[in-house]
Amino acid sequence: MIILTIDTDWAPDRATAAVLEKVNALGVKVTVFFSTPSPGPAWPLLEVGAHPDLSRRVATERQGDGLAVAHPEHQAAAEAAEERILTDYRRAFPEARAVRTHRFHWHSDLSRVMVRTGFAHDSSMILPYHPGLKGFRVGRLTRWPVWASDHLHLARRLPLDHLAFPNGNQPGLKIFCFHVAYLHLNAAGLDDFNMISHRLESAAPAPARPQARPGVWDLFQRLAEKIHREQNGGSWLDEIPPEYLVDTEIAEVV
Repeated sequence: MIILTIDTDWAPDRATAAVLEKVNALGVKVTVFFSTPSPGPAWPLLEVGAHPDLSRRVATERQGDGLAVAHPEHQAAAEAAEERILTDYRRAFPEARAVRTHRFHWHSDLSRVMVRTGFAHDSSMILPYHPGLKGFRVGRLTRWPVWASDHLHLARRLPLDHLAFPNGNQPGLKIFCFHVAYLHLNAAGLDDFNMISHRLESAAPAPARPQARPGVWDLFQRLAEKIHREQNGGSWLDEIPPEYLVDTEIAEVV
């Protein structure tokens, strides 16, 4: 089962709006994790998620030494800061039931913080190309691991002109994580990565990529076509069937 997700990652408004317009036209269900309120369209096949950066936590003075042991007051301060950030996202995106943290940030207490701030689903984990992948419950939070990302796809130099993934024909949940920057520029390799910020922030539009050189947007389109053929338009995280969920609760707190 394929699920398409996109992280907006604080991309410029014009890039986000352009990508969302194109995604809307594909007519498949997509979960978009927003870092900031969207300048683009809302549409019936869009599931809104939150994409916060929880690395902006406040640390105490005792944490100045990176080799020092963590103290209880630091843990309390960090958790309070995370709760403030997630509460801000809850206010900005009241319809969002799903959350994915920037850079897949996670720790064992975070599931409780997410539930307290009103989130039901999390996708802050990546287990690349694992066969038979399933989600699992941690208390009242359901966690959905990411199966593949555009950055990893480019790093491994996998094809962009057709669908070919390690264990791609094996059963299991296959959640794809794409990013507005890569989609907007139709990035064709990691050599594009260092140019992304400059090209997105430039007043001039990003140059069109020659059709002879497929990129990340072409890969996204091919996945959307496969979903149309095989999954009747696709699903959101909130609609993943029970058979893709481990039937026992996972205890993460240690």
